[in-house]
Amino acid sequence: MRLPRSLTVLRDRTISILWFSQVFSAFGDRFHEIAIVWYSIQLIGSEAGFILAGGSLARLAFGLFGGVLADRWNRQRILVTVDLVRAAAVATLPLAAILGQLSLTHLAVVAIIVGGLSAIFEPSLQASLPDLAHDSATLQATNGLMDVTSRLARVFAPGLAGLIIAWIPLAHFFSIDAVTFLVSALAILALHNAFPVHFKPEVIPGEMHPLRRVARDIGGAFHLVYANRPVFWGLIAITLMNMTWNAAFTVGVALFTQQRMQGDVGAYGLLVAAYGVGNVLSNLVVGSLTIRHRVRTLFLGKIILGLGFWLFTYSTSLPAAMVCMATAAIGGPMGDIMLLLMIQEEFPADQIGKIYSTRMTLSSAGASLGLMLAGPLFNSMAVTTGITLCAVLMLLIGFTGTIRFLREG
Repeated sequence: MRLPRSLTVLRDRTISILWFSQVFSAFGDRFHEIAIVWYSIQLIGSEAGFILAGGSLARLAFGLFGGVLADRWNRQRILVTVDLVRAAAVATLPLAAILGQLSLTHLAVVAIIVGGLSAIFEPSLQASLPDLAHDSATLQATNGLMDVTSRLARVFAPGLAGLIIAWIPLAHFFSIDAVTFLVSALAILALHNAFPVHFKPEVIPGEMHPLRRVARDIGGAFHLVYANRPVFWGLIAITLMNMTWNAAFTVGVALFTQQRMQGDVGAYGLLVAAYGVGNVLSNLVVGSLTIRHRVRTLFLGKIILGLGFWLFTYSTSLPAAMVCMATAAIGGPMGDIMLLLMIQEEFPADQIGKIYSTRMTLSSAGASLGLMLAGPLFNSMAVTTGITLCAVLMLLIGFTGTIRFLREG
């Protein structure tokens, strides 16, 4: 049986080592997130979004700076250093738990540190992929494969969490996350010869101040993005979609499970896992297909996502709700992979980090806004009404973009 292209690229030793290390790290991140979500929902209910927004706000603050670093410094060194610092920060959480000092404030501070460092890590990783993949077809498959890491964790981590919680305290989910950061750092360090060398640019006497150079670099990236209309509108769409998705999924689905289904963390975990299954299957298919009309595919994904959430509000049983979540999840990779390909192939190599960080910054802005609005939204209306409103906004974004680029690729 012929394997999808997204899987055949794992025959490349460099890509396979990088991918497996990021899968492991993504599982750690998911354990971390599950613990924070359930702690927060139990303690402060719908206001949990404010705690979760800390990491997104940090991504927003450091996002553009991370892209400048990715295009000016040795990317491998950035990746290893960030992983080591993230491991140290997360390791303070189980230590605090052992001492009886773990608090929501501590959780929020670590979320901010990890979120800020992730804003430096991700542009460096994404900007390295075109050099590691070598050709366009392999790059698309590699993008699909790398994008599936967090989605695989979404499928299996909740089930593993349900098993592991019987053996270790919830606070040690953070210990697992710290270990996965160390594994990622060691794997990237082992690929020393595969990463292209990027040296710090020579400082010329009399050259403009470093902060002005950073501002110039960021301004240049914005100019390039604005000139590329499909990418520009794609970035606007992802900002608005992240706002609605984080309100509907991160907070809304947990509240729906608790209020409408009278479910526990196990039921919530199954819904998250169902969403992950849809993501993974979509990633493998989209990463393997030859897609000519990338912009249309991008916005079609938004329509599928909105339709899935709209149907979810009519669910009267856990299996039906899981099917709706899996359906919605199909749309995510359709947009994400297409936008990544356009960024990696339509811009100069020394601008990819900054443009990807622009994407990440706008995405984080949308996520932060969505998480902060989730509390007022679900306090002012029923959870089904709130999720329906988010779904309608998703559909409007998808249809608007589809009509706007109906005659373009």
